[in-house]
Amino acid sequence: MEPHNFHKSKLIIEKDIGSSIFRLYENGIYHMTVKKNEKVTMEFVQKGYDFLDEYGGEPFYNIYEFDSFSDVDPDVREWAASPANNSYTYIDAIVISNFPQKILADFYIKINKPVKPTRIFYSLEKAFDWVLSEIDKV
Repeated sequence: MEPHNFHKSKLIIEKDIGSSIFRLYENGIYHMTVKKNEKVTMEFVQKGYDFLDEYGGEPFYNIYEFDSFSDVDPDVREWAASPANNSYTYIDAIVISNFPQKILADFYIKINKPVKPTRIFYSLEKAFDWVLSEIDKV
């Protein structure tokens, strides 16, 4: 998989852990691709935090891209929406690939009510555009 270079955002580091690929850009974007048939668990989240601790340890503008049949554990959805958790987040862009994922993402937003700005996209480019527009507001 080639890293995306949208709007000339310079890629600092990329790490493939098998189930996912973590990417960090110099403008503060953290892009995680969850591979096909993988499920995001708290252990998975910890691997992402370890990556972020190693390469910055600050809040990021997150883009979570889900391949087909990938999913998020309910415990992670609850944790991610909590104001006491998810300390590495300014905003979350969720990129999905199919209708069942849309249902789960809508459920997350309506039921878990994340405290950080969160939007759902079918296109990685549109997610990047939204994140960049949010960065420009700061």
